[in-house]
Amino acid sequence: MTFSVPPNVLYMLFCFVLMDLINTITVLIFPTLAATINEMNNHTLKSHYGIQPTDANIAILNSMITTSATVGMVFSLFFIMPIAETKGRKLAVTYFRFIITLVCSFCQLLSALTQATELFILGQILNGLQIPLRAFVTLMYITECAPDKYRGFASSAVIFSDVIGQLIMFSVGSPSALGKQNTWFIFPLVVIISSIVNFGMAARLPESPKWLVRQNRLEEATQAIEFYQGDSCNLNDVLTSYIKEKNLTQEDKISFRQVWENDTMREALKVLCSVSLFLILDSGAVQGTYTVLLHTTAGYTVQETMNIKLILTILFFPTRFIGTYLLDALGRRPVMAIAGVIVYSKTWLMLITQIIIYFVGPSLLTKILYLGVEALSNSTFATGVASLGILFISELFPPSARTTVAQALIMVTMIIDLPLIASFPIVYAIFGPGYFFIHIFTQVFFGTYLYRHMPETKGRAVYDIIEAMDQDVASRTATFIEEKTPLIRKRSATLAFKRNSILNTSRTRALSFDHRLIPSKFEIC
Repeated sequence: MTFSVPPNVLYMLFCFVLMDLINTITVLIFPTLAATINEMNNHTLKSHYGIQPTDANIAILNSMITTSATVGMVFSLFFIMPIAETKGRKLAVTYFRFIITLVCSFCQLLSALTQATELFILGQILNGLQIPLRAFVTLMYITECAPDKYRGFASSAVIFSDVIGQLIMFSVGSPSALGKQNTWFIFPLVVIISSIVNFGMAARLPESPKWLVRQNRLEEATQAIEFYQGDSCNLNDVLTSYIKEKNLTQEDKISFRQVWENDTMREALKVLCSVSLFLILDSGAVQGTYTVLLHTTAGYTVQETMNIKLILTILFFPTRFIGTYLLDALGRRPVMAIAGVIVYSKTWLMLITQIIIYFVGPSLLTKILYLGVEALSNSTFATGVASLGILFISELFPPSARTTVAQALIMVTMIIDLPLIASFPIVYAIFGPGYFFIHIFTQVFFGTYLYRHMPETKGRAVYDIIEAMDQDVASRTATFIEEKTPLIRKRSATLAFKRNSILNTSRTRALSFDHRLIPSKFEIC
């Protein structure tokens, strides 16, 4: 891949890397300043409720802080995220995210100045509102604006915000720097100022051209295409591709039930869920949530844990550039294969480390092994695999199904992830290694499925990807129709009808695609 990304795409990515960095700082305040937050909890219990702080009620407050973001996340999922579908991507990811960040950081600032945990919890709820907007809508906006051959790069470039945020918080967030009770207010204050500057930069970005095409605002769509892809792009071809993508379905919005009943989209959903579950079930979420616990049981002190996280973040920072290149250079399947080997190796190394800790105890060996686990965790991000989920939502599903699929994926992630994280302390206290056995078996299952069914989508127009998948699914359905069993023949015919009634593929598009929809100055010869 020649690195010739259009300048305005790079500008858009810079705006959202900065926006995500600002959000990362607000998210990392609690994990990084846990000791300082506990002092605030002590003050809140004594001064506001007249309760003598104990380990039990402090743990309850910490639990409320960590779970309160879920409340905001669920609310955003059903009431804010759909706005991106009806009112546009830009409104959701630029204006709404700015307002949420501003109010959230203001609550954190007030909680730091008044030592009130209640305000901090409110800030965490507001922070949760951003999670669906950041994880899905923003990346959907980016992939819809970027040229086809740079979708992988564009979707993975924003990962730098997490790394830079960790570098900032791990370096200046310790109690020896700005993490003290009377100085941590600086973090939300900086966030407020930075978010205002960032909003001024991002406000000039045009709306997603694909969303504009869906609204039949073709003149605005052509202007947006020119902005993001430059004057040198073939506007006629790009606009035609977007119109064909829009015409993949007759409905403007498809429900999850319709997605599931359609053969082609159900196949795409299985691939998407397999990628997401393979990555979820790798103990990464547990490592992030219980970093200090896992490090200390391996033999490290709390200060050594902070130092190791900082050093590894610095060392692996340059590797993130590789991930932005690999998705478009190698393709989705090779990247998933490389990442799968790394993730599965980490899973086994984690299990071996925990077995030694449980039966022998912490030692120099367990410290070295756990350092290897951390190194493999950081190596995974170098592949760019973390972007595959949102990439497949944008590449395997028609526009009318993307928000529905994203909502479903978030719900599945929550349903699986939250119980795993919540049950970890209990299982770990009974038999530490037992928790990690589940990852060994589930990753083999999902990895095998992806090896057999995951499509290659790099550099291809979305309508072409979905058409090819539809033809593949149709050919497999035809083998069922050819069977002599009447029941099978009847069922297959019904499924084929369901597919065609929702998805306008090449078998029916001639009836639905009208070239006159393209403005006359871009008319096809």
